[in-house]
Amino acid sequence: MTKKQPTREKLLDITFDEVYIHGYVATSVDTILKKAGVPKGSMYHHFKGKKELVLAMVQERLFPKMDLFFDFGKKEDVSVTDSLRDTFAGMSRNKPLITYGCPLYRMMVELSPVDATFDTLLSSKVVQMKEDLAGLLQKGIEVGEFKETLPAEDMAAYILESTWGVLSLSPSLSSSKHFIKHSKFILDTLEKYRNLTNQSSLSTITLNCN
Repeated sequence: MTKKQPTREKLLDITFDEVYIHGYVATSVDTILKKAGVPKGSMYHHFKGKKELVLAMVQERLFPKMDLFFDFGKKEDVSVTDSLRDTFAGMSRNKPLITYGCPLYRMMVELSPVDATFDTLLSSKVVQMKEDLAGLLQKGIEVGEFKETLPAEDMAAYILESTWGVLSLSPSLSSSKHFIKHSKFILDTLEKYRNLTNQSSLSTITLNCN
């Protein structure tokens, strides 16, 4: 017998889907409640209102998903470049991500200019993601995979921001193939910083749509 999902968890899951696809303003509490199949009183038992519900969703659903989508941890016994390649490959297979774009970026564009609370929360995640990616690139320098001339922080910002740009294209222009082309360009850019004394070859890295 399937265990019934707790009301709070159900509300967070549905809120993520609705805000991700339709945006914060276009998502109504009534729509969330209807899809969750719970009365309004049940929501107010857990959250004071829509904003508190969405803020909780950001921390408990959006941020963990961002850590999963943009996994910038170095895999054991795998080069930094291969770690990035694996992350890009996983993203290219994520249909919602390719179709609707990065949920964090979408929320920042809509809410950061008009709501200081959301701006502070969402910006903190961006800072953390850039630091994680810069740290990954720095490890590549430390183990001799990349030259010391690789600007880890600037490259991390470029990778993230350009990737968000590619993912923000309209569904009619976005595709796994287009995303992979972008990913290969990033890997080719990193290859320019490859330490020639290192035996591993970044040119062997491959991405595909399969």
